[in-house]
Amino acid sequence: MLLTDANRLLALSRTKGYRMARDGEYPCATIQVGDGHRVVTAELLRLLGLDDTGLQRAFAALPPAIPLPVANTLLSLSRTTGYRLARTGQYPCAVIHLGKEYRVRKNELQRLLRVEDAPSIKAVA
Repeated sequence: MLLTDANRLLALSRTKGYRMARDGEYPCATIQVGDGHRVVTAELLRLLGLDDTGLQRAFAALPPAIPLPVANTLLSLSRTTGYRLARTGQYPCAVIHLGKEYRVRKNELQRLLRVEDAPSIKAVA
């Protein structure tokens, strides 16, 4: 999630939010991506006392190798920025180059974004 969106949810001014992220004092985890900060959505949801089960299930439905545009969306990166970071080796997690396409390992992205595994659904007998 973009830092500006998280600042709004936490009622922080732009200046204070960016200063807190820069100084490592933001109330939930942030990730340095390129020139900016992203807030770990799962942690923000937990901080606000909101359910992150939908996020967990969305991750469970993804394939083991996620197309770069999907990973960019999950990291709130534009297409251009995501591809530039992938090409220059600066993407925040490992990128697999397959011909003209890029993929990101789901487990690495899930770990980076701190999304826990979806709770298993038990069958009722």
